[in-house]
Amino acid sequence: MKNITIIGGGASGTLLAANLLKNANCELTINIVEKRGKLGQGVAYSTPHLVHLLNVPAAKMGAFPDDVGDFHKWLTANGFDHSESDFVPRSIFGKYLTNILSRSVDAAADSVKFNYFDDEAEEFADGENSAVVILASGQIIHSDIVVLAFGNFLPPHPNVPDDGYTSEPKYFRDQWQSTVFTNIDVNNSILIIGTGLSMVDLAMHFNTTGHIGKISAISTRGLLPAVHAHGEAYPSFYSELKGMDRITDLLKVVRRHIKRAESDGGNWRGVIDSLRPHTQQIWSDLPTAEKKYFMEHLSRYWNVSRHRMPKQAADVLEDMQANEKLEVFGGRLLTIEPADGKFITTYRSDGIDKTVTTDAVINCIGSQSNFQRIDSPLIKNLINSGSIKNDELSLGIAVDKKYCVVGADGKTSQKIRTLGTSMKGTLWETTAIPEIRHQAKELALQLLGEL
Repeated sequence: MKNITIIGGGASGTLLAANLLKNANCELTINIVEKRGKLGQGVAYSTPHLVHLLNVPAAKMGAFPDDVGDFHKWLTANGFDHSESDFVPRSIFGKYLTNILSRSVDAAADSVKFNYFDDEAEEFADGENSAVVILASGQIIHSDIVVLAFGNFLPPHPNVPDDGYTSEPKYFRDQWQSTVFTNIDVNNSILIIGTGLSMVDLAMHFNTTGHIGKISAISTRGLLPAVHAHGEAYPSFYSELKGMDRITDLLKVVRRHIKRAESDGGNWRGVIDSLRPHTQQIWSDLPTAEKKYFMEHLSRYWNVSRHRMPKQAADVLEDMQANEKLEVFGGRLLTIEPADGKFITTYRSDGIDKTVTTDAVINCIGSQSNFQRIDSPLIKNLINSGSIKNDELSLGIAVDKKYCVVGADGKTSQKIRTLGTSMKGTLWETTAIPEIRHQAKELALQLLGEL
């Protein structure tokens, strides 16, 4: 009997397991290792707060690429009153993923066995006949293939000279830890570092709970996510972009089509959305120097355009700003200094050094993507043994287009595969459900074909 072990039981690991269970017709054992105590939710979908919404409409959030409307069908069948265009609470989508896995287990062939290990993988060894995973409990799992389905990690600390602030009780590196909401007093002022969708989640939560203290949010440019708006789809123009290897040339073509869309009564959103099926190939065609140029100069603008927020969230933020409950500004952080139970944060904006003093600081910079800096026993083991290495941009790990990781010696491993966020440097667009569901199906079929 063949064995596949999936490390990580969030969306990526769950969808991979579901596809393996759905398509396997041989003797197979599928193991999932997930220390969170539940499958299908991970960081993104485990929030219990209904104010935290998906940023993709329900009609496009199905678990399988050949049935993208399945999530809305499930909502209807289970008594949830949401239209196809609704942005549904993420906690409900987490329940859907858990149900998908449960149904897949129940429907699997008798020759397929499924095991869940509520534990943490700490070590990996590439044995002669199998890949060996050692868990924190001491249990050992022998497998033919191990799949790294990590999901998101804690963000790096803000890059300032003195990190003494990190030991303060009201500095929060993990925005989802329960103490964020229990240890911050209703009257406390808050600085959120980062102005993306994670900041939007926090602002929505604090607004719902009646928080009184002022919330400030800072990022380098002070850009908020753009707002979703209904509009007509824009036809693909990938044929004009295919093979281009300069960011400036790509940008000229995209801008020309945005002008055309606007002249036809549309808007830039349709143009950006039309690129989605081709973004990974466009990224792959770029030389490393061009990717670095994009990361330094344009990635922030891409992110706010591509990863948009629902209008109901934007309306809340606009109201909070109008009532001086929320202030969003741009600047480069210089120092964060604890003083008398507060944080004095200095930043530079338009050449001028400014200061904001708050009772709490919440880190919403985004997941650490440099695997050499991730504080995980397993990842340290994999890095130190040379089993994995950073990709050329340190946005994830080195991997080929067949999901096989590349070790420190430059050789491709047939025993370690990956999908999802760890492939960002290779694919760029690889963190959202539409990309992950495609990868999960493709990888599952590939693995089954090799057994």
